[in-house]
Amino acid sequence: MSKIDLKNAIDYRNLGDDFKGMTNEDIMQALDQRRGYMITALQNLTHDFNKATAVRNHNAFSGREIVFLNPENPMDPENEEGAKKWNKTGAVGAQHYEHISHHKITDYQNLFDQWHAEGYTIYAVDNTPGYELYNVFETVLPEKSVFLFGEEQIGLADELIQAADAMIYIPQTGSVRSLNVSVAHGIIAALYTAQHPVPEAPAE
Repeated sequence: MSKIDLKNAIDYRNLGDDFKGMTNEDIMQALDQRRGYMITALQNLTHDFNKATAVRNHNAFSGREIVFLNPENPMDPENEEGAKKWNKTGAVGAQHYEHISHHKITDYQNLFDQWHAEGYTIYAVDNTPGYELYNVFETVLPEKSVFLFGEEQIGLADELIQAADAMIYIPQTGSVRSLNVSVAHGIIAALYTAQHPVPEAPAE
């Protein structure tokens, strides 16, 4: 005998059954009751796909907040979203349930100071030569961790790497130098959650 609730059957949002029929605000509040401490910061991402996928990853692993560090748009310098607004389609609605903020890239030190004051460790995620690198598979990650990712082609700015507490990398055995930034983000988020599981309590 079917147990489908007719009120939920018309909810076509990409949601687990526990969240069907809830408002976006109620979903965010339910998630806030069980979020972990993970913070994601992404520098100068230009591809909509990577921005949307990072938001979707962050939702999947119940991160605390996701921060976009954006280049200034000289034609609209007061717009914190920077030089390019993003197409949210790829986030499949996850942007409605996540704490997302936009900041000018030049404001990064204020954010780093705030996170350090809250007891966070800031990890640059990259494989840039010339820096001391730590294999993420062998790293014990603090519960209060910030993961900082760079733009798609040139990676993280040296200033941000130097301001971070350490650099971690994802070991690879193939021929390509790096992973897509949204893929790397998903891997790091999953590895962090394996060390600091988030309760899977159903929404009320």
